Amino acid sequence: MRVKLYKSLYIASPWPAAYIEDANTLVMSDLHLGIEGYLEDEGIFLPRGVSRSTAELVYNAIEDYMPETVVFNGDLKHSFGLLKTSEWRELTNFFRKLKEDYNLNVYVVRGNHDNYLGVLLDKFGYEMVDRFDVDYVTIVHGHKEESLEEFNEVVIIGHEHPSIVIKDEAGGKYRFKCFLWGDLGEKKILVLPPVSEISSGTSFNMYEYVEPLSPLLRDLDLGKFKPYAIVPGEVVRELPPLEVLRSFL
Repeated sequence: MRVKLYKSLYIASPWPAAYIEDANTLVMSDLHLGIEGYLEDEGIFLPRGVSRSTAELVYNAIEDYMPETVVFNGDLKHSFGLLKTSEWRELTNFFRKLKEDYNLNVYVVRGNHDNYLGVLLDKFGYEMVDRFDVDYVTIVHGHKEESLEEFNEVVIIGHEHPSIVIKDEAGGKYRFKCFLWGDLGEKKILVLPPVSEISSGTSFNMYEYVEPLSPLLRDLDLGKFKPYAIVPGEVVRELPPLEVLRSFL
């Protein structure tokens, strides 16, 4: 069941995505497709199929919500340079399925990993943009300094890969990806979890000591931010604000 945040903006539970109902738009971030091949070149070997599992989360979210538009909010690929063979293969298969199986408008917001992606997007007729504005929402990846005055009422970012650690009564600790929802000055900001199956990212439990990756999150009162933990494909759970949750961990 989707989780309402603001006006027609929802967490697209149980998927790592946001849904803007009035615009029938689904927003996802940080897929890092082809990461297996990149890490293999670095001597780190992952199970084959990580990128396919990540792509399946996207397909399932699309089939669940049936959007007219999908916005990929940065870091579709993993390497910073030219596309690796694994990235070209995984992204080609991904875009082909989007084109052939779903009747969608697709936009890619440029992330810090998306260099040289344009040639492949052109092949499928998809557009890369630096930001995407729809209704009262501005979508940016979040890796750059931005002027808040140029944003709409709500800003959706990726880049941060937020997570939260929960401790049970026996002292066992469990790490979950999460959404973060809070104030950005007089505006609101939603931080998306990564879609990538292996990117758990930064734990925000000890938020006072976290140096956010995104410049947009620096100097904010992160303790007031509310996390929504997610097990992709299963459940999203609203948790207390970070400053309250911290006392239980």
